[in-house]
Amino acid sequence: MSVLAAPKLKEKPAFRAISSGRTTLYAAGVLAIALALAGCIRVLQAGRLPEQGVMLTGAFFAALLAAVPAVYLVRNRHRAEPATAGLLFLATAATILLAMYLYWVSWYVAFPADFLIWSEGDFVNDIIKFSVGYPLYSPQVNNDSFHYVPGAQLLTYLLAWLAGKGNSIPAFRAIQVIYTAIAAFIATLCCRRILRMALPEGRIGDARLWNSFWYAAAFLMATNSIANPFVHNLHGDALAQLVAITAYYLLLKYGDDRRRGTLIAMVLLIPAAFMIRQSLLVLAGAFAVFLLFCGPPWKRLILFGAAVAALMALTLGICYAIWGGPFFYWNFYILGKHGVSPLRSFQHVLDIWPYLAAGLLGGLAMFRGRKFRILFAAWLAWLAIIGIEAYTSGIAWMLNHIGPGCLIGGVWFLAGLAAVWNRAIESQSDVLMMHRWLQAGALSAVAALFFSGLGVVRIPVQPIPGDAYRYVRDIEHAFQGQPANRVLLDAGSWVYLNGRVVMGDRAPGIGERGYTGTADFSGILSRIAAGRYSKILVRGFHDRDFVYDYFTWAKSSGIRQALLDHYRETGKIRAAAENPYARNWAEDPYYFGEITILEPKAGI
Repeated sequence: MSVLAAPKLKEKPAFRAISSGRTTLYAAGVLAIALALAGCIRVLQAGRLPEQGVMLTGAFFAALLAAVPAVYLVRNRHRAEPATAGLLFLATAATILLAMYLYWVSWYVAFPADFLIWSEGDFVNDIIKFSVGYPLYSPQVNNDSFHYVPGAQLLTYLLAWLAGKGNSIPAFRAIQVIYTAIAAFIATLCCRRILRMALPEGRIGDARLWNSFWYAAAFLMATNSIANPFVHNLHGDALAQLVAITAYYLLLKYGDDRRRGTLIAMVLLIPAAFMIRQSLLVLAGAFAVFLLFCGPPWKRLILFGAAVAALMALTLGICYAIWGGPFFYWNFYILGKHGVSPLRSFQHVLDIWPYLAAGLLGGLAMFRGRKFRILFAAWLAWLAIIGIEAYTSGIAWMLNHIGPGCLIGGVWFLAGLAAVWNRAIESQSDVLMMHRWLQAGALSAVAALFFSGLGVVRIPVQPIPGDAYRYVRDIEHAFQGQPANRVLLDAGSWVYLNGRVVMGDRAPGIGERGYTGTADFSGILSRIAAGRYSKILVRGFHDRDFVYDYFTWAKSSGIRQALLDHYRETGKIRAAAENPYARNWAEDPYYFGEITILEPKAGI
C-alpha cells in the first residue's frame, strides 16, 4: 500500500451514543472557557489604549488558535486525523469569538441605567407595577402601559427576586444573557436531533468536539448583530428566542417519536409563547405546516388546531378578566395600526440573506435517508417561520423579530456542516491522506470565514465610554431633593425602581401611539397644564425628532407647545460623548443625547 494512502480508520462511536447529559457538560465547559477568556481580555486591556489592547488581545487569541490544533498534531503525529484537527480549529475559533462577545456584552449588562434601547424603561416599569400591585394595563390617558405582553418582564423579575436581586438593572440584563445561553443549548440539541434523523445508522467523528463547536456557534448566532442585536437588553427578544427554539425542538422530537405527550407540549407552548410576544403565534402556523407535510394521521392536525384555538381563547379570556379592555388596546389595537411595508420587508430579507443561505444549504445537505419526509416538513416549518417574521418585520426598521428564524436557520447549517464533513472527510478511508488534509483545511476555512457574514464577529473594545456613566450620575443628581414621583424622566426607570414609583407619561409609549395615530393625549396635556411635575427631563426638546411630538406625525400631539406654555428651561445635561472606537457604542444613541431640564413657570 502506498505510504501516501490513509491508514484504515478506526470505528467511530455512533453520534447518538452521546447523551444529552454529556452534551450539557460540554456546553457548560465551553461557556466556562469562554468566560475565562473574556476575563483574560479584561486583564490584557486594563490600563491600555483601546487600539493597543485590541492588538494584544488579537495576538493572544491568534497564538491560542494555532496552539490548540498544533498540540493535537504533535501528540498524535502520524495518527492525527485531518477531520479532528479541522474541527479543533473551528471549535477553538468559535469559543474565542464567544469570549469576545461575552467581554463586549458585559459592559452593557453592567450598565446601571435602563435606557440602552427604547423598551428598557417600560420593561422595568412593568416590574415596578407588578411588585406594588398596580395594573399592568390601564386606560391610555394614563400613559403608563407597555405595548408588549408581560411574560418576559414577569419571569425576569421572578428570577431576579429569587436571586435576591429584585432591584438590580444589571441582574435583569444578566438574566437575558442566561436565556440566550439556554437557547444555544436547545439549538445544540436540535442539531443532534436533525443529524440523528438524517443519519440514523451513520457514524460521525468526535461527537464531543461537534457538541462543543455547535454550542459555541449557536450562542454566537443567537446573539448575532444582524437580527439579534437586543437579546442582552431589557426586551422580550431573548426569552422569545428561547421559546421559539424550544418549540422547534419539540417539533423535531415529535417528528422523530410521534408521541402524544410531545404533541400536547406543543399545544401548551402556544399560549405560553403568546404571553411572551404576540408575534410568536407564528409558531402555531409552523406547527400546522409541519403536521400537514409530515403525514397522517390527519385527526391529530385537526385536534391540534382545535386545542390551540381553545387554549388561546381561554388565555385571552383570562387576560380580559384581569386587565379588561386596556389589555387589548395596548397589545392588539396599537400594533394593528402599524402598516407593513413590503419594500422594507424585502430589504430585511436582503439583510438576513446569510441565514437564509445557511438554512437552505443545510437543509439540502440533510435531505436523505428514511426520514426525508419528516426532515423536509421541519425544514418547511422553518421557512414558514422566517418568511412570516421577515414579512411582519416590515412594520418597522428593526430586524430583531427575525432573530428566532435566523437561529433555526443556523441550526440547519450546523447540522448540515456535520453531515458534509462526515461524507467529505470522515468516511473516506481509501483516499490519499494529502487529499483528506486539503479537504479538511478547505472546509475549515470556509466555515470560519462564514462567521463574519453571520454577524458573530465583534471587536473586543469597551463599547460604552466612561462619559456615559457621568451622564447617568447627572440625571440622578437632578432627582436629588425631589420626590421621585414628582420628577418626570422621558426614558429610563432605574431612578424609580428603589422607591417603587410607577411613572407614566414616558416618551417611548407616547411616541409609539403618536406614530400610529392611536393616542388620546388629553391626560398628559392636562397634567402639564396643572404643573403635575416639579421637574421634567426630556431629550431633544428643540429637535424635529422630539419623541413627544415627532415632526413626521400626521397630527401634532401638542405636548411641545404645552411644555413651552407652562414650563421654563432651568438647565441642561450634556450629552454623553461618543465612543470613537466603537461604531455602534449604544443601540439607540438618541437616549444619550442632551437633556433639557424644565420646571413649572411661576403661578402654576
